[in-house]
Amino acid sequence: MRKLLLTLLLISSVGFSQETKYFSEYKELKSSQNYFLFGNNVKLRSEANVDSEIIETLKIGEKITILEKTKFTKTYNGIDSPFYKVEYLNKIGYILGGLIALDKKKDQNTTYLFSLKKIDAKLYLQIRYKIEKKEYQQTDVHLLTDEFSIELSGNKGLTNVDKIVFINYLSEACGVNGGGIYLFQNNFKLNKIFDIKQVSDAGVFWFDETLVFPTDQNGQPNKIIYIKEQGEYIDDSTNWTKSEITNREFEFDGEKLVPK
Repeated sequence: MRKLLLTLLLISSVGFSQETKYFSEYKELKSSQNYFLFGNNVKLRSEANVDSEIIETLKIGEKITILEKTKFTKTYNGIDSPFYKVEYLNKIGYILGGLIALDKKKDQNTTYLFSLKKIDAKLYLQIRYKIEKKEYQQTDVHLLTDEFSIELSGNKGLTNVDKIVFINYLSEACGVNGGGIYLFQNNFKLNKIFDIKQVSDAGVFWFDETLVFPTDQNGQPNKIIYIKEQGEYIDDSTNWTKSEITNREFEFDGEKLVPK
């Protein structure tokens, strides 16, 4: 529990200087804000249904402004999605929410768009990304929690890595995984590399996995240091705990971490 509280305090302190955006399948798009299309050849319709007149067909990445959420919904990619009234180049119409990206991020020459889908009750983050004038590619990752933030960074000192995307789980309750997923971008490909788990239960146990990169404090050149700490609370009255720490070093060969 103490690790969970520390994580939440860190999130809160960061929040004073820069708000962290969290996403989930239940979060609505905000009115009067700009968004970007995740789908391609998206139909801007005259009414909030798939049988209405097509005003214009829009390409992936086009910018729109949300005007309001409608009461009409349709299941798309396994998720109940509302239609939104939107504006595109002074044209007003309706687009299904599942075709609109949750967020867009850009780092130097790479653009990322994010959306969600659900298959057999399993939630997946869809990432569409393109480098300069190349075509969009897509990587899907299975999420273990339904609320998360997305962090984009450089290679953190690793060779064979261009950029790192970290899917950071939000954990506001004991027993909920507060870890996340690391994806490495290399040679125009974005691949899931490592899951970390961070979970605790007040007065019972904690389990904490972290990765230390070369540019982090105590990092080593071109190494990824894996640290796992797990422990249990024996007696709170005397602050008696029992823990075990495991360390291991990895390298990234351009495709995977080695050793296996």
